[in-house]
Amino acid sequence: MWKLRIFTIMLFLIVASCSNSNKDQDQTSSINDDLTPMEDVDTSRDTVFVKRRMSENGFVIDTLFIRGGSSTTQVLAGTTFLPYSNKMIGLLNKGLSPIRLEILQDCDKSVRPENYVNYPEFSDIRRDSNTLTIDVMVVANCCHNFLGEAEVIGQDTLNLVYTSYGDFCSCTCCVTLRYKFNTVMEENYQILKYVIINGIKREVGEIPNIN
Repeated sequence: MWKLRIFTIMLFLIVASCSNSNKDQDQTSSINDDLTPMEDVDTSRDTVFVKRRMSENGFVIDTLFIRGGSSTTQVLAGTTFLPYSNKMIGLLNKGLSPIRLEILQDCDKSVRPENYVNYPEFSDIRRDSNTLTIDVMVVANCCHNFLGEAEVIGQDTLNLVYTSYGDFCSCTCCVTLRYKFNTVMEENYQILKYVIINGIKREVGEIPNIN
């Protein structure tokens, strides 16, 4: 009799194990189907996967598509301006509105580590109609993205702000960031002449005059 009971218990455990395995396979298959790459996807958009637990052993994945280099008030993705921070609201009140913050050039391995003390450094500053574009080289962790802000200091100086964040790698490199602003209302408040970054006054760039 006791042998029969042991056999029954073992049979029950085997059936339960097979059932759970099939459920896991079905769930994994469903998830893989959801994550299958799609053809003709707009690569100018960032993709954010949000995992939401539905039960002890079950979850679903939602997909958010965000225009590359931008964000929503709920999700920050990659390299982007911080939306409606105190500095960015103040910038709007000075006649400038952010268009885009992006990584123009990834790790520049031609810059030697002993020269990192010379950065940040402005590489290009230009006006084009109602757009102000500023390229600046900064030193950061190789695997970081960037959150950016900007503010007007005094009457004629634009202070760019950045914070690097993300995965951590055991390397540092020089990265070029591009800040782009709409300046259509600038003349109503002030005319910017200079630009600095993260409040560092030893590196001052000259902003071209409005044509």
